[in-house]
Amino acid sequence: MTQIQSNIAVGGCYQPAPVDASNPTHASTTMQGGQAVFENDNYRITMGDNNTVTINNKHTGECYQAWGDPHMNVDGQHAFDFWGTTSLKLEDGTKVTIETTPWANNPNMTLSSKVTITNGDYGAQVSGIDTNKTGDLKIDEAKGWGKVLDWAVADGNVVQENPAGKGFVAVDDNGMVRKVDQSYINDTDLLKGGADKLQNQYKDAFRMLGSLLSISFTGMFLGALNKVLHDRGDSPREPAHPGGGRMYPGGSPNFNEATGHYRAPHIDVNLRASMSIDLTLSRWNGHV
Repeated sequence: MTQIQSNIAVGGCYQPAPVDASNPTHASTTMQGGQAVFENDNYRITMGDNNTVTINNKHTGECYQAWGDPHMNVDGQHAFDFWGTTSLKLEDGTKVTIETTPWANNPNMTLSSKVTITNGDYGAQVSGIDTNKTGDLKIDEAKGWGKVLDWAVADGNVVQENPAGKGFVAVDDNGMVRKVDQSYINDTDLLKGGADKLQNQYKDAFRMLGSLLSISFTGMFLGALNKVLHDRGDSPREPAHPGGGRMYPGGSPNFNEATGHYRAPHIDVNLRASMSIDLTLSRWNGHV
């Protein structure tokens, strides 16, 4: 006998299915056709045992692909190369952290090796992506432990999916929001001396903030740990925003593609406020 679950309440009113507060974007990670596949309401991310990570935005159609040693393509066009750990913050709050490892055939080059994906309390880690060894692709899913997983994995160089056009944006060391290109990566990639550059420029400020940051990180960790141990799924979450609420689909009249700078003050301020913290704190992990 086939059972049909009805959401019709007594009295004939429709009652929507409850949303899992710990996984508001309905994320899951499974093996499909020899690839690890993460999927939620807004993105599909595939990872193979071939040095390749492909991110598809379901709502905008944009595609980001890290491949080879590693190169980053945006919609099939080369955007930049990177070398060290790099985190891509997507518009719906999903964070994709790509860790690299030296290439066996040339230790001066690196390959994508491990990917950590988190969104709220959902997390997954996929290892064995590099071709130094084949046949070792593996998924470790962390349902309910996403915040702890995010805390445990260093972000490296953080860039933000562009909310007003293609590609990625970030905050440079002058506090300007700019388009991420090869010049920016050369200055900020952790394996290219980006951390040392920031350390020399801001070391006094970070000495003063050291104690505060330590307290903040400790509080975040304990709060997340307490949440997943004692109150999983009960805390309120902001509603999911399919597509990330892109303000200007396909491009913005307030974003200068040539210079990579925003002219709209409210966008500039909001992006700076969020991304400058990510950029600064993540790159100072272990360097303060």
